[in-house]
Amino acid sequence: MVMSKSTSIVLALLVMHGRSAALPTETFRVQRSLSTSKAIVFVRHVRFDEKDRLYHVRDFFENGQIQMDATYSSLNKHIKEDYQCNYRANTKEGRYREWYENGNLRYVGHFKHGLQDGTCSEFSQNGQRETEAVWKEGMLNGTARFWTEEGSPPLVLEFKNGVNQTPRKVEYAYIVHTPKRYEDFPEKQWPMIIYLHGGSDRGTDLTKVYSSGVPDQIYRGREFPFIVAAPQCPALLRWSTDDWFGAFYEEVTAKYRVDKNRVYLTGVSLGGEGTWYLATKYPDLFAAIAPISGFTSRTTLIDENLKNLVGLPIWAFHGELDLVVPVEETRRIIEQLKGQNPRLKFTIEPSVGHWIHWLVYPGDELYDWFLEYDRGTRR
Repeated sequence: MVMSKSTSIVLALLVMHGRSAALPTETFRVQRSLSTSKAIVFVRHVRFDEKDRLYHVRDFFENGQIQMDATYSSLNKHIKEDYQCNYRANTKEGRYREWYENGNLRYVGHFKHGLQDGTCSEFSQNGQRETEAVWKEGMLNGTARFWTEEGSPPLVLEFKNGVNQTPRKVEYAYIVHTPKRYEDFPEKQWPMIIYLHGGSDRGTDLTKVYSSGVPDQIYRGREFPFIVAAPQCPALLRWSTDDWFGAFYEEVTAKYRVDKNRVYLTGVSLGGEGTWYLATKYPDLFAAIAPISGFTSRTTLIDENLKNLVGLPIWAFHGELDLVVPVEETRRIIEQLKGQNPRLKFTIEPSVGHWIHWLVYPGDELYDWFLEYDRGTRR
């Protein structure tokens, strides 16, 4: 068969168009951390599909086991963030899955415009399902099930806009440390720091609370002029899930000689989120707060009660390179409070990730800043 010149050109254009519909897959190595230390390296495959206008991304452990299979509407191909984080331009869109290195599924969920949307599930490393929850626009909305032990019936809760509609009135276990000379002054009342740990320290083993933050400093032998109280959040839950704080506060202030005018609240990651939450819910109990690297958009309660933070001294911290909780989570609240709260501080470390708390708690500045305030300062 003899083709005309014009026919040949048309066919050539069709072939070129077919090639552009699905660009070749790029393969390269990417790190979980943006720092050079303790970085886990993955092999990444990226393909942009013209049909759905999405980046199809698959990451593999170095042993060949798949670690992630996801689609993004926008993507910095060299950034490897946690599933709950959208770092800078990265926007998850559609189904998202992660696996452990042993091949068991870690997470499966759906995203819409970068936010969890739909039924999402998390699994333990041994393959046990831990959570199954309905999300809408980045907040829990609907039924959530939590399995804390293999074979046990799940805890079933109903959420609306990130708020548990039937909170349980429960008591959380906690640790308390008193100043070295606490017994030398039986009439003296002492300032108190309440510390809220991060997600990895949840459970029933109280020794985990010493892994970081203020309790870590005490474990290392540091002396503080504060009573330090650190509760432990149950496995899989958040500081905002249960009705626990009222009973905890009453018990600690009754057992120990606490100066209620100088109670300070701080926490990191999950605890940073908890710090924002408790401060908006119980603003009159605290003299100052220091939330670190916490989500602020997973419940409407924080935004709806920002007026409660207007007079409260706040020093917030976040790492610019945080790949677990994006810095925008703190920045957006700070921007809303600017011009309203004269005692507002925000420290962003430009070259630091989710571990910024290791720069904060070992120093002196935060503790000295706390002692500048009591509840009377707010009036």
